[in-house]
Amino acid sequence: MPPLGRGEAEVPPAYTLAAYPTNDPKKVYDALKPLADYISAETGWTVRMVVTRNYEEIIHRLTDGTVDIAMLSAASYVRFGPSIPGLSYVATYMEMEGTAPSPFYHSVILCLADSSVTDISGLKGKNFAFTDRYSTSGYIVPLLLFRDRGIVPDSFFGKTFFVGKHDAVIEALKARSVEGGAVSSGTLANAEAVEGNIFRVLASSEPIPLDAIAAGKRVPQEHVKLLQEVLRCLPPDSAPVEAVRVHLKWPAAGFAVLGDSFYDPLRRALGISSGD
Repeated sequence: MPPLGRGEAEVPPAYTLAAYPTNDPKKVYDALKPLADYISAETGWTVRMVVTRNYEEIIHRLTDGTVDIAMLSAASYVRFGPSIPGLSYVATYMEMEGTAPSPFYHSVILCLADSSVTDISGLKGKNFAFTDRYSTSGYIVPLLLFRDRGIVPDSFFGKTFFVGKHDAVIEALKARSVEGGAVSSGTLANAEAVEGNIFRVLASSEPIPLDAIAAGKRVPQEHVKLLQEVLRCLPPDSAPVEAVRVHLKWPAAGFAVLGDSFYDPLRRALGISSGD
């Protein structure tokens, strides 16, 4: 019996699956290459895994068609999705929260536990680290937290730095080169598992939708639907999900097909209409 999505007379398509470097690019590649292999095995497609240099590159490559399937931060998906011709929602990545899979996580504002800073106001005039301007939990949502408190980062902090990756924010805090930083709740959990309770949470966001899997213009709708079924059926104890847990230390729990409208609350928070 031939693999799903491939008839005897058809030439299997070749697609590129891309992810952005949330931390070390090799770890990201090793974490998601088994997913590319799993999709290949289940569909008969050739799926090549790549890790882009940053968030911006993955958006550009989805736009020009050199990337076909991508794992996007929620903010990148809602902000840039409408400008990418032919982009389709596929699925939402999930993580374990307690004993159940969840499609949400949080952004947290941190300092070291031994810092004199006990709330966000105490960071005034001090150095602060964000991850990347395209990052949901490392920049976009923290801006909302600051806005709600009447804080404009450029004038509030002594200096602000964009250090690229969530792990790099943790390292900057440990090195005391910054006094505050913004990371995902998962990054904080990983850091505490290694370092102990050396951080103080100054603020935590409302629940944020986790990353979206999206398909570009070269992927026809029948393949989008097949990919949705393949990801939906991926069990939490499968090799691709386990690879994410091992290499990225994320509490991965598979994927859910929740629809594009699942991201509407984030659109509203960012002032983006779903029709944009």
